[in-house]
Amino acid sequence: MVRFHKNLLVTKPATLVLIVASGCVLFALVLLIFWPKPSLEAQVLVARTTLQHARKTHTTRAEHRQAIPQAPEESQSQAQRLLFLATMLPLIAMENDRIRNQREFVKRATLPVQLITLALAYGLRTTKVDKSELLKRVDVLPESLVLAQAAIESAWGTSRFAREGNALFGERTYNPDTPGMTPKRASGFKVKSFASAQLSIRSYMLTINSHQAYQTFRHRRATLRTLNEPLTGHVLALHLKAYSELGTVYIKRITDTISANDLSDFDGIKITPE
Repeated sequence: MVRFHKNLLVTKPATLVLIVASGCVLFALVLLIFWPKPSLEAQVLVARTTLQHARKTHTTRAEHRQAIPQAPEESQSQAQRLLFLATMLPLIAMENDRIRNQREFVKRATLPVQLITLALAYGLRTTKVDKSELLKRVDVLPESLVLAQAAIESAWGTSRFAREGNALFGERTYNPDTPGMTPKRASGFKVKSFASAQLSIRSYMLTINSHQAYQTFRHRRATLRTLNEPLTGHVLALHLKAYSELGTVYIKRITDTISANDLSDFDGIKITPE
């Protein structure tokens, strides 16, 4: 009869955990290296189906993909547009959902001290928090507007700033300490860079909701709220003249992009409950 030494039959718990963990890491690496990536056709099909479902149900699932897929064709190709929209839409909806929760918190707050943190974040003085003024700032942006601006500013996710720094809205910074990328054909500023696409969306929304250049935008949005009118990209784009040196030409580019891609279908879209 074969006999085994007892030390060969007993494995310390810590060693066992290490062995299992190492095996999991090795398995993950094998998947990353050898598991075939979906073809461009498959990715485009999924993107098209996702957008069709969103238009039909006016809902989208929470997704956390943080990089824009790149189609090998030209930046204006239909494939790239579908991949861009299908990736961006859930991220934008998630950010708007986050803002809705903040807005409900403001509405429910009974003491000014409860609003100090949000007031600071949205660029208001904290010595005396005006709830009505804060509500003008803590509000959603139409999905069609955000999608159109991101498409314009990032060339549908194919620009160098978008690919290397998740800079989807061309936000400039003059602060040397703020992470950013230096333009090749301009000087004196950087284009803000971000760790993820979602953080780029969050920064852009905060800029629109807090910077003094967009006071008329926020005033118009608040008026629409008072009149119980829908917030649409076509209407609110008219108040973003300050966003670009192109002025009214830029506004037309936004509204044309919304119309050409039927982006108004996504305004007010909701996240599907898990």
